[in-house]
Amino acid sequence: MGRPHKERRVEQLPPITHYKPTGVPLHNLEEVTLTIEEMEAIRLADIEQLDQAAAATRMEVSRPTFHRIVNAAHQKIAAALWGGHALRVDGGTFRIDHHCRTNLRHFVCQTCGHKWTLPRGNGQRCHDLLCPTCKEPTVSHNDK
Repeated sequence: MGRPHKERRVEQLPPITHYKPTGVPLHNLEEVTLTIEEMEAIRLADIEQLDQAAAATRMEVSRPTFHRIVNAAHQKIAAALWGGHALRVDGGTFRIDHHCRTNLRHFVCQTCGHKWTLPRGNGQRCHDLLCPTCKEPTVSHNDK
């Protein structure tokens, strides 16, 4: 029996935790479970497009461990897509570290409700911003 997994650092929980083919009730589908840390690895590698060394540092794991996590996630996603299965994001061994996201500022328009992010240090102040959707100056910080 192997030793237990150490907690992996996750910066944010996924906004959606279930995916399924359209037109088929969930109770009729076989389910594939993707762990929270596998979803985080997909986010870092495929959405943020970090190399494996940088992504491993963000998750506080070794590069080979990150490689195993992201490969397992890719295999599960491919199997779910190819087989027409539902995909559930749930479980794993992780801790949420919200303080990792220090390089982005979050904004919300008080007029239309549009939310967006900008990198820190871009020279734009909140009270100088216009909403990218409605062009109104009613922008405030959206502290998550």
